[in-house]
Amino acid sequence: MYRRSHLRHGQILGLGLAGLTIAMALGGCEAVPDARVGRGDVRNAIARGQLTSPRAATVALVSLDGAPDQVAARFRQSLFGEAASREITVTDEASAHYLVRGYLSAYPGETGGTTLSYVYDVFEAGRKQREQRIEDTIDLPVAAADPWSVVSDSVVTTLAGRSADDLAVALSGTPEAQAQGGKVASVAPSGQPPVN
Repeated sequence: MYRRSHLRHGQILGLGLAGLTIAMALGGCEAVPDARVGRGDVRNAIARGQLTSPRAATVALVSLDGAPDQVAARFRQSLFGEAASREITVTDEASAHYLVRGYLSAYPGETGGTTLSYVYDVFEAGRKQREQRIEDTIDLPVAAADPWSVVSDSVVTTLAGRSADDLAVALSGTPEAQAQGGKVASVAPSGQPPVN
């Protein structure tokens, strides 16, 4: 199940994530989606110029709550690697254009498995108002009394990859990224990657 993210900067860019449109408001000149990028293909879309590189829209992950310390540590490490492969520039809070506050949760799924979810609130540095919220969930077929116990390394990698995809698409529409030139793309669903 996919949910919505919003970026308020002036204009709206429709992004389809798994069949749902994500509305993003952008600043600057008129930008019209000109390509559809499959989920999991964000890296290639950036390399091909179908999606503006988010490199100039620097971010800092200022908090990550909800997960046990050992899961959060593995996730942070994986997220930073996945972010780098999507040209997301992660920096310190003092030099970042955007600050990200993340929350991870794991709970019993509606069909008997386990559901993992993430929420990222993106703030423009120096402002207290949230610019964007990014949300998503992953359903796992296994259940346990402690939902976090089913979060293997491969699940962490999948969660980090999806997070990086969503952040890259969102940041590609920011004024900082758009000033570097390039194209804005909408993202088409390609199915949920397998998780173990």
